[in-house]
Amino acid sequence: MDKIEHAKDMIRDAISKNPKIAVACSFGKDSMVTVDIARKVDPNIPIFSVMTLYKPKSTFEYLVQMNEKMDLDVHVFMVADEIPEILSKNKIKTTLLSTVKFNAAKARYSKRIYKVDPDLCCKLLKVDPTKEAVKDLDAWISGLRNTEGIIREDYHEIEHKGGLVKINPILSFTEKDVLDYLKNNDILLHPWYLQEFPDNRKYRSLGCEPCTKPISTDVPERMGRWQSTNKCAGECGIHTQILKN
Repeated sequence: MDKIEHAKDMIRDAISKNPKIAVACSFGKDSMVTVDIARKVDPNIPIFSVMTLYKPKSTFEYLVQMNEKMDLDVHVFMVADEIPEILSKNKIKTTLLSTVKFNAAKARYSKRIYKVDPDLCCKLLKVDPTKEAVKDLDAWISGLRNTEGIIREDYHEIEHKGGLVKINPILSFTEKDVLDYLKNNDILLHPWYLQEFPDNRKYRSLGCEPCTKPISTDVPERMGRWQSTNKCAGECGIHTQILKN
């Protein structure tokens, strides 16, 4: 409860200091906790999401389901030539971004770009769209946690990067804290988290489908991201790069 109240206080303070503020939501477990806490502070705080065409079908379905259930009015940003049918059919506000740079990058490789150059793939499909999403904001709120992996241990609750403030209100939450919060507040889990494999592996951190693998419970959560690449357990760049000058 102390962590939850602290998160609320952080969000309340951020809203008072930053007139233009929004919450980023990937529709993973951490994002859903962050969104719910933020909406308890301000039911009208804007929610945005960066989607890619590589996201699992389940993620788009879950987005639509939770958007309606939690009345999120989410604004999706994505690099695509057309709005995915599931988003248009359900009247999800979607901003399409040009595919020219991504298509040119893909054409340079004989193999899938996310296998040979995952950093570039993430930059074009996730980082650049996030820059578009936050360009008019003073601050944004994320669900980043420092217990997800070694590379996140040194993040701070409030970060000033370029012309943008980033708030990490659940930074100190553990994986158990997150799952307990969702259960206690009757928030449905993304269905991938509910899958269990014969060797007890589970999905514990969700991203794009080709770059997300189930892992055991005795390793950091982000070990399931970008396996078999030089980016394994790393960052897409949203939390490491300057998003607004």
